[in-house]
Amino acid sequence: MLNALITHLQLFGIGFSLGIAGPCLLVCTPALLAYTSGTKRRWSGVLGDVLTFLSGRLAAYICLGFLAGLSALVLRRFINSGLISFFKPAAGIFTIILGVLVFVYKDTDTCECRSNGKRIYNFGGLFVFGFLIGITPCAPLTALLFEIVLISKNGLEGASYALSFGLGTALSGLIVLGLLGGALARLPVNVLKSNTARIVFKWICSIFLISMGLVLIIL
Repeated sequence: MLNALITHLQLFGIGFSLGIAGPCLLVCTPALLAYTSGTKRRWSGVLGDVLTFLSGRLAAYICLGFLAGLSALVLRRFINSGLISFFKPAAGIFTIILGVLVFVYKDTDTCECRSNGKRIYNFGGLFVFGFLIGITPCAPLTALLFEIVLISKNGLEGASYALSFGLGTALSGLIVLGLLGGALARLPVNVLKSNTARIVFKWICSIFLISMGLVLIIL
């Protein structure tokens, strides 16, 4: 029991480290910050988007952990399958969609005419985007998953270990993305005083997201 608790804490610490200064931060931060900067003006809105994205990524980690807990063979087959190659282009498509939304959205935090349908779409889109990013494991995550193979007795235990890791990345991601996203979201209001400057800023965020999406699809 004590050994399992220590393992969970270690995995949480590894996740926190990778999320605060590692590939988990480098891969996810640019796209999410560009989206929140272009569509949000309040920190609460940014925080909600960050939590939604991180929840989707956490769900992906749990699924991978479950596969790792089943067996190394199952995990290896999944990672090397044609299915995994579909997720990266899908993430690219979602990134392009987010870029288009940045371009066409009005001020989503203050516009009273925003419908429930748009809110649901925003939640679902960011959750799926987070899942697609998380389900395509980077090299450190792949190595960690094979470590989970060695210490797990079944799929549920593997999922629980991946959950501890994912919670670590989520906490660090919440700290970094929440703070940076909140600061950047206020940039158009506090720094870019003219309406033209704000529109140009939104265009820059939109073009950046669309470019990232194309890179994910092509590479």
